[in-house]
Amino acid sequence: MGRDKALLDWHGQTLLDHMVNLLSAVTDPVRVVGRGSLPDHPPSGRGPLSGVITALNASETDANLVVAVDLPLLTCDFLKYVRSRLERTDQRILACKIGSYFPLCLGVRRGLLPELQRRLTDGDLSVHRFIESLDAEVIQEAELSEAGFDISIFRNINTPEDYRSILYT
Repeated sequence: MGRDKALLDWHGQTLLDHMVNLLSAVTDPVRVVGRGSLPDHPPSGRGPLSGVITALNASETDANLVVAVDLPLLTCDFLKYVRSRLERTDQRILACKIGSYFPLCLGVRRGLLPELQRRLTDGDLSVHRFIESLDAEVIQEAELSEAGFDISIFRNINTPEDYRSILYT
């Protein structure tokens, strides 16, 4: 992207503020990993698993929503759906599978922290492999469609072209 995605303008506010406001409508408290009082530990550059570990270390609850800042098309209704599914499942992780990938919009139980830390120590930084290695509850595209969600909500911002395209959606 060439710049901090979190500070991109999203209809008059930063992308970060947009995501915090969206999540605040669904859960409390909302913590932002990788900034201010909650820097990634271990330091960033180790990928999203590092951020998930930081989030779980800071959490005081068993069930947690972990969402990337670059998914601005997620909706409050969708996040409520994910939260409800996480509250009902016995699985330690809840993920949506879009095509062959898992967007970084996860329900994660705090008890996964030791396994995540082991993976990071071993250098296995793949969120995809981590999800597939567990008995995860995976919500498939068809199920999302049946629940009334368009998979376009998972479009993310990786390039300036993505940003321009999504901003005017």
